[in-house]
Amino acid sequence: MRKTIILTLTSLLLLTGCGVQAKKTTQSTKSTKQATITNVKPTTEKIVQGATQTWTFSKRVGSQKTTKGVSEQLTISPTTRSDAQINWTTGQGQISGNTVVYNQVSFKTWSRKTRQSVTKEGQDDLHFMSVTQINQTLKKLGANFKIGSLNDLIYLETKTKTMVLPEAVIAKDDHLYTINIEYITTDHTQTLERGEVFNSTATQQKTTQVPLTQLNGTWTAAGTTASANDSGKVLVKDGYLYQQRYDSYERSAIQSLASESAATLRKSAMFTDQQSSAAKAGYQLTGKSVASGDSIGYLYLFVNNQKLVRIGEGIATDYQKTSDQVSEKELPQQSITIFKQMDAKYPGEVASTITTKADAPIVGMSASINYLTDVTAGQITENKSVTN
Repeated sequence: MRKTIILTLTSLLLLTGCGVQAKKTTQSTKSTKQATITNVKPTTEKIVQGATQTWTFSKRVGSQKTTKGVSEQLTISPTTRSDAQINWTTGQGQISGNTVVYNQVSFKTWSRKTRQSVTKEGQDDLHFMSVTQINQTLKKLGANFKIGSLNDLIYLETKTKTMVLPEAVIAKDDHLYTINIEYITTDHTQTLERGEVFNSTATQQKTTQVPLTQLNGTWTAAGTTASANDSGKVLVKDGYLYQQRYDSYERSAIQSLASESAATLRKSAMFTDQQSSAAKAGYQLTGKSVASGDSIGYLYLFVNNQKLVRIGEGIATDYQKTSDQVSEKELPQQSITIFKQMDAKYPGEVASTITTKADAPIVGMSASINYLTDVTAGQITENKSVTN
C-alpha cells in the first residue's frame, strides 16, 4: 500500500512537473512573443529615401545620471516655446535637422569618432546606451516596437565629417525618434535627455497652390471682436496683404513658395519656425504653399481661393473671402499708390507701413516684407515723409 501511495505521489509529481514545465514553456513562448523585435531600420531607410516630409516636435523624456550610470526611472520633460522650433526633414535620401543636412554613418564609425572626441582621461566616463536602455526610452516615448541591436539605428555626422551627433534616428509610421546614445558619468546627479519623438506633418491638412490673381478681395474672420490692433479682416490686392492697425496700414508680400528652392526654404529660420507653428495647428506649410506673415509673427496660409487661416502660437483662426473687392473706405487707393511710389523712389528698400494720422503720411521703409524667408522682414530701417 505504501509503495502504491509512493508511486501515486511520484506519478502526481511527474504529472505536476510536466504541467509546470508546460506552463513555463507557454509563458516563455508568450514572453518571447511580447518581446518580438521589429527590424525597423529598413522602414527608416524607406522613409529617408521617400518623399520629403517634415517632422515636428512632440515630447521629450529624460532621467537622472550619476557616477553609477543612468536611472531606469524615465519622466516626460517639460516643453518650452523653443521646442516648437525643433524639426527634422527626411526625403530624397537626406536627413536634416533644423535645416542642417547630415551624412549617415555606421555605428562602428560613429562610436570610433565619438571616442576620438573625448580626452584620454575621460574615456572611462564615456558610455553608450544599451539596447535595453534604448528600448526603455522608446517605450516611454510611445513607440510600439523594440530594437534588437545598436545597428538598427541611423547615425549621423556633419557634411564636413568633423563631428558626429550624440543622438541616433529611427522612424516608423507617423513618428520619428531621436535617441541619445552617449552619456558621460559625473560625480554628481544630473538630468540627462534620453530621447525625443517628432510627428510627421504628412497627416496635416494640406493647402493648394493658389494663383495670386485669385486672392484679391476682402477676407473676414467670423466672430472676431474687432479692436484697434485687429480689425478681423485682411485685405489682398495684387500680391500684397494689407491690414489696418491703429492709425497705420501694414503691408506684407504674399509669397508663392514654389518659386523658392528647397535649399533656400531649408535654410530659412523663418520658414521652419512657421512650418512648426502650422503643424501644431493641424496644417502643412510646404514648398508649394502660398502664404504671408506680419510684424506680429502670424502666419497667413491660403488653404484655397476662398479660405485663409491665420496661425499664431499653434492657434488657427479661419478667414473666408467675403468679397472679391477691397472697399475704398477700408483701404484707400491713395495709400496703395503711396506704397508703390515709395518702392520706386527708394530702390533696395520697400515700403512696409503708412501712418496716416500725421499731417503728411509717414512711410516706414524696410529691407524686405517677405516674412516667410527673410528674418529682417518688416523691420523699419527709416521713416520717410511722402513729401520728401
